[in-house]
Amino acid sequence: MKVQATTGVPEIDRLVGGIIPGDNIVWEVDSGVPVERFVLSFLAACAREKSLVIYVSFNSSPQTITNKYASLLPKGDFVLVDCFSSGKGNNDKVFMDFFKTSGGNMPHAPVHLENPADPSKLEQLLIKLGADGQRSMRYIFDSLTGMLDLWGDEESVVRLFGHICPRLYDLNTIACWILEKGAHSPSFLAKIRHITQIVFDVAVSRGVHTLTIRKASNRLCEYVGIPQQLILQDGAISVAVETREGRELGLLTRMGEVLGSALDPHSFFEQTMETLANELGMVRGTLLLLDKTCNKLKIVAAHGLSGEEQARGQYAVGEGVTGQVVKTGVAEIIPDIGKDGRFLNRTVARKKDLASPIAFICVPLKVDDEVVGALSVDRPFAFESTLQKDLRLLSIVATIVSQVLKINHLIRVEKEEILARDQGRLRELRSRYRLDNVIGESEAIRKVLAMAATAAKSRASILVTGETGTGKELVAKVVHYNSARTSGPLIKVNCGALPEDLLESELFGHVKGAFTGALYDRKGRFEMADGGTLFLDEIGEMSPRLQVKLLRVLQEREFEPVGSPRTVAVDVRVVTATSKDLMEEVRKGRFREDLYYRLNVIPIHLPPLRERREDIPLLINHFLEKFNRENHKNVRKLSRKVLDILLDYPWPGNVRELENCMERVVVMIEGDSLSAEFLPAEILDHDRQECLKRKKPSSTDILEIRAAAERLCAGTDDLASVRNLLLQTMEKIVIRCGLLKNGSQRDLAVKLGISRMTLRKKLQAYNLK
Repeated sequence: MKVQATTGVPEIDRLVGGIIPGDNIVWEVDSGVPVERFVLSFLAACAREKSLVIYVSFNSSPQTITNKYASLLPKGDFVLVDCFSSGKGNNDKVFMDFFKTSGGNMPHAPVHLENPADPSKLEQLLIKLGADGQRSMRYIFDSLTGMLDLWGDEESVVRLFGHICPRLYDLNTIACWILEKGAHSPSFLAKIRHITQIVFDVAVSRGVHTLTIRKASNRLCEYVGIPQQLILQDGAISVAVETREGRELGLLTRMGEVLGSALDPHSFFEQTMETLANELGMVRGTLLLLDKTCNKLKIVAAHGLSGEEQARGQYAVGEGVTGQVVKTGVAEIIPDIGKDGRFLNRTVARKKDLASPIAFICVPLKVDDEVVGALSVDRPFAFESTLQKDLRLLSIVATIVSQVLKINHLIRVEKEEILARDQGRLRELRSRYRLDNVIGESEAIRKVLAMAATAAKSRASILVTGETGTGKELVAKVVHYNSARTSGPLIKVNCGALPEDLLESELFGHVKGAFTGALYDRKGRFEMADGGTLFLDEIGEMSPRLQVKLLRVLQEREFEPVGSPRTVAVDVRVVTATSKDLMEEVRKGRFREDLYYRLNVIPIHLPPLRERREDIPLLINHFLEKFNRENHKNVRKLSRKVLDILLDYPWPGNVRELENCMERVVVMIEGDSLSAEFLPAEILDHDRQECLKRKKPSSTDILEIRAAAERLCAGTDDLASVRNLLLQTMEKIVIRCGLLKNGSQRDLAVKLGISRMTLRKKLQAYNLK
C-alpha cells in the first residue's frame, strides 16, 4: 500500500502545496485553540495508512493520552513516549502505576522516560524507536512548550529539535510538533522555523479561528503569510480559502475607504500596511521620504518598527538597497536579505529573524516623475513567483501613496496660504471693529461702546437688546475683536431660524446614526467656538427644552452631542441678543428666569435709530462709501431736501433699513447726485404725509399764547416764570412756522442764526417733528 503524506486535513494539504514525506510540521497555536482536533485528524489519517505513531507527551498524563488516542489505531500501532509522569507529573504514584498494568515490555507498549529532564535520554530513545525502518512512521510531539518548561533552556530545545528533525526527514516520515507561541520569544520561534519544513500558525480571536502558513519549504505555495479562516464544526476541520486576487481587491477597497475618510498620509499608510501584513503576509512596511535639506532618506512611517528602530533608518541616496532604488527609480527584490551584502539592516529590526530566509521588496515613490522616497516590505518564506506578485501589488500601492503625498502637499500649501490670508483677515477685522471705528457720535451710541469696551475685557455673558436692525450683531463683533479671544473663532447662530430638533444638533453636534439623516459625526457650534465667542441671535425664540441644555453649558462648560454619551468640555464666551422683552417673557413663563440671569450678566441696550438721529448723516456717508466701492460708482452729492427727508423718516427697520436704502440708490443712480426720486416709495410716502400735516391750519399757536397771557393777567408775582414761558412759547411757534414755510431744517437754522445741532435739540425739547 502506497502511503500518502498528509496533515490529516486535505484542505490544509492543498493550501500548503502538499505534504512531502520527511516534513517536520510545527503547529504554533494560541492558548484556547482545540489542538486535539488536529491530532485526531492526523491520527485518523495514520490509521488509514496503517502507519506506526510515536506520541511524545510532555503535557498530559499517560492515562489521558491513551484514553484519548490509543483506541483510534490498531493495537500496537500507537506508542506513547511518556515524558510527563517523571517531569511535570513529579513521579506521582497515580501516573507511575499506569505502567505496571500497561503491558510492560510488550512490542510498542507505552514507554516511560525515567529522566525526561535530560535531553540526551529522549534523543537516544527516539533514535532507538526509529531504527525499525520497515514501517511507515509518524511522530507527534504534543508540546515544545512543555519541553522548554522542563528543560528551562531554549538552546537545549533548539539543539534537540535540530538533531531530530534531519533524522526524521531522512526517514521520510511526518512529524508534528506543537507549541504555544505566546509562551516563547520571537528569536526562539525564528530558530524553530528555520530548522523545520512547514510552520502553521493557528490563532483565535473573538471566537474566530485562523490558519496562517508561516513557512512552506520546497513547494510552491502562494498563501504564505496570508491568514485563512478555519471552520471547526461537528468534529470536522475545513478552511474557507480566500484567493490572493480577492485579498488584493479587498486591500484596494479598504485603501479607497481610508482615502474617503482622511488624507493624513501617516494614518493612510499605517492602515494600508496593517492590511498588507495581516492579509498578504508583507510585514514591516516602511515609508521613507527624501529630506532635501540633508539629501537623506528618513523613515516617516512604519508598521511593526519601534520609534528607536525608525530613528536608525536613515540612508544617503544610493546607499544600500533603499538608497539605490531612490537613485535609479527602479524597484528591487532581494530574495534573501541574509545573502545579499547590499542589505544594510540599519534599523536592526530583523536581527532576531535572520535565522529564516526573508525577502525584501522596495519600490520608488514618484510624484510628477520625481522620486521623492521609497516604500518597502519584508516577505518571509516567499518564492520567486509570489515575490513578483507582491512587487506588482506594492507598485500599485506605491502609486496611490504617491498621490496621497502629492494631495497632502497641495493641501498643506493651501492651508499655509489660507492661514496667511486668515491672519490678514484677522488684522482687518480687528481694525474694522476697533471701538473708534464704529460709526456714531450720539450720546446713546457712546454709552453702548463704553459698555462694550468694558465687557470685552471680561469673559462674562452679554445680553444685547434692541429692535430688529439696530446692530446687535455688530456689538457682538466689537466685543469679540476687542477681547483676548480675538484669535479664536466667532460663531453665529440664529435661534429663530431653525426648528427645535435642528437647532439642538446645530448647537451641540451629533454622532452618526443619532437620528434619521445623521450619516456622519458633526461638530456643533459650541465645539466649533471653543476658545472663541458664540453669538446666539434671537435667543428669545429658543424652546424651554433647549433652554435647559444651554443653562447647563453656561454653568458647567460641558455638554453631550446628540446621540453620544461622550462629554465635551468647551471654553466659550456667549453673547446673546433679542428683540423681545425677555423679562416680560419670564413673567409669562416662556423663558427660564435662571437662564435669563445667566445671560444678562452684562446688559447692553441699543436704542432705535429714530432716537439718535444725529448719527444718520454719518451712517449715510459710511454706506455711500461702502456701496460706491462695491459697485464702482461715485454717488457723493445729496440735496438738502433729500437729507431732510432722510432725517425726518422714523426708520422702523433701523440701521439695516438705512443700509438697504443706500445700497438701492447707489445701484439705481447713474450720476453722482442723490435726488429724492430715487428714494424708496415708503420714505417718499412718509414725506408727503408730513407735508400735508404742515399745511393744515391750526389754532394751537393762538391757544398757547393766550394761555401764557392769561397767567400774566391773573396777577401772578412770578414774572420771571411768565416771561420765560412766553419766550419759549414764541420760540416754539416761530420754529414751527419756519418748518411749515420752509420744510428744511438746514435753511431754518441759517435763518434763525443757530446751528443745526442746536435746532435739533430745540425740536426735541418742544416735541416738534
